[in-house]
Amino acid sequence: MSKKENKEVLLKNKKYFIIKFISSLFLRVFLLIIPIYYSYGIDEIALGHFNIAYQMIIMFFVFTFLYRISEVINQITYYKLYSNLYKTYLNLGLAKTCNNSLYSLSRFSLSEYSNIMSEDFETLSDYYATMVIRIVEILEAIYIVIYFFTISLVLGYITLVVCLVVLFILLYFNGAIARTNRERKNRHDKRISLFQELLLSVKEIKGFNIFNVVKERSMNTVSDYLKWNDKLNIDKYNLKQVSLGLIDVFQFIALMIGIKYIASGQMTIGILTIIYTYYTKLNTLFTSVITLFESNINVQVARIRIHKLFQYANNNYGEIQEEKISGQIEFKNVLYGNKKDPILNNVSFLIPSNNFTVITGVSGSGKTGIFDLLLRYNRQHLGSVLIDGVNISSFDAKLLGNIVSSVRKSPTFFNISIRDNLSIFDANFENIVSLCKEFGIHDYIMALDDGYDTVLLTDASNINSDVKYVLAIIRVLLKRATIMLFDETFDYLSRDLSLKILDVLETMTSDNNIVIITKNKEIIAKKCVNQVIMLDNNKVVATGLHENLMKENTDYSKIFKKL
Repeated sequence: MSKKENKEVLLKNKKYFIIKFISSLFLRVFLLIIPIYYSYGIDEIALGHFNIAYQMIIMFFVFTFLYRISEVINQITYYKLYSNLYKTYLNLGLAKTCNNSLYSLSRFSLSEYSNIMSEDFETLSDYYATMVIRIVEILEAIYIVIYFFTISLVLGYITLVVCLVVLFILLYFNGAIARTNRERKNRHDKRISLFQELLLSVKEIKGFNIFNVVKERSMNTVSDYLKWNDKLNIDKYNLKQVSLGLIDVFQFIALMIGIKYIASGQMTIGILTIIYTYYTKLNTLFTSVITLFESNINVQVARIRIHKLFQYANNNYGEIQEEKISGQIEFKNVLYGNKKDPILNNVSFLIPSNNFTVITGVSGSGKTGIFDLLLRYNRQHLGSVLIDGVNISSFDAKLLGNIVSSVRKSPTFFNISIRDNLSIFDANFENIVSLCKEFGIHDYIMALDDGYDTVLLTDASNINSDVKYVLAIIRVLLKRATIMLFDETFDYLSRDLSLKILDVLETMTSDNNIVIITKNKEIIAKKCVNQVIMLDNNKVVATGLHENLMKENTDYSKIFKKL
C-alpha cells in the first residue's frame, strides 16, 4: 500500500480521529489533575485545615467521576475509529484482490492471503486507532518532566534522563525484535497453511496410511513456529522489564530526594505523593510506549505483506463506464502465458455478435486461456483482446461484469444458501424458481431438508453434481451478460440435461453471444453452432462451420476424431 493510499484511508476517518484526540486529551488531563487535588487534601489535613481538606477531596471525587465518563467516551470512540478504519482498509484490499491477475494471486498461499485480509488490516487499524491516545500520553510525559523542573532542577533532570535512556533502549532493540517478528509471522503463515492442507488432504492421508509422516512434518512446522514465537515474547518481556526497572530505580532516587527536601522544609508531603504518582504514571506511559513499539513492529510486517497484495493490482482499468455493447469478440495476434511455452501463441480470430460459437481442441491446447483473457483474469504479453473493437482493458470493472460472465470447469459458490447464492444475480425469487423448474432441478432442491435455504459448501459437494453445474449456469442466465462463456460445462452434465440447456441457449443468441468450450462431438456438430474455433498446440488451426471444416480441412477432421 502506498503512502498516498494510506493517507486517503486516514483522511476518510478524520472526524473520528479528532473526536478520539479530544476525548483522549480530557482523559489524560483529568488523570494529571486528580493526584494534585489529592495531594492538596493531604497537605491541608497535615496543617489542620479540615474544611479545606474536605473541599479538596470533593474536587478529587469530581475529577475522578469526570475521568470515568471520559474513559467511557474514549473507549467508545476507539471502537468506532477502529471499526471504520478496518472496513476502509478491507474495502481497499477487496478492490486490490479483484484488480490482481490470477498469476499475481497465485503467489499467495490461502493462509497468507487470509492473514492479510484479517490480521494485517486489523493490525493497521488498531495501530492508528491507538496512535491518538499514545500521542496524548507522550504529551503527558513531557508535561510531567516540565512539572518536575518546576519543583526542583535536580528532579527535573533526573526525570528527563530516565525518559531519554528508556527511549534510547527501546529504539536500539526495536530493529532486532522487528526481525524476529518477521520470522515468526512467516512461520505463522506456514503453520496455518499446514492445518488447511491437513483438512484438504485427509483422504490421501487415510488412503496411503501416511499419518506418521504427516504428523512428523506437522510437529516440525509447529516447533519451528514456537521457537520464534518464544524468542519474540522473551525478548519483548526482557526489554519491558529492563525499561520499567530503570524507571523504578529513578523513582526510588526521586523519592529519596523528596524526603530530603521535606526534612529541610523545602517540600510538603503532598508534593511527595505527586512525585510518587507521576512516576507511577511514567511507568504506565512507557508501558504504552512499549506497546506502541510492539505495534509498530507488527505494522512493519503487515505493510510488507499488504504491499505484496497491492504491488501488482492493476488500477488502470475503468476508462469506459457506460457503452452499448453488441458482444463482438476479436483476438489479434495474442501471446499469453509463459513466453517460452505460451498458453496462446499468436492467436487471432473473430466471433461476431449474436453468435453460437464452440471452441474446441485436445487437452492442453490453450482453450481456457481465451476465457482467462476475456474475463481479465490475466493479461496477454502481446496482441489485443477486443470487444466491439475496443480493447478489453479500457472497460470499467463493473461494465465488464455486465458484458461478460462465465461458468468455469469447477464452479465455486459462497457458503450461504442456494437462495442467497442466486439472489446475488437477481433479487426476484420467482425468476430463480422459474429457471430451476425449466432445467428440472426445482423438485430436487425442494426435497432437500432446507429447500432453497440449504447452505452450499464452497465446492457444492453437498448437492448432486448435475444440480451444481445447473446452478452455475442459472447464475449466468440471471446475470444477463451480453457474452456468456461456458468452460467445458456441458461435458460434466448428463446428455439429456446438456441438450436441454443448449436448446434454451440457442433461443438467446438474438440478444447474447454464446461461447462454449467443449470436446463433446455431439455439441460441436449441432446445427445451432454458427462457428467452431479449433486450437492445437496453442494455436488456432481452423475456424468455420463444423460440416464445412470436416470436408475441407484435414487438420480439423484429424483432431476432431481424437476428441
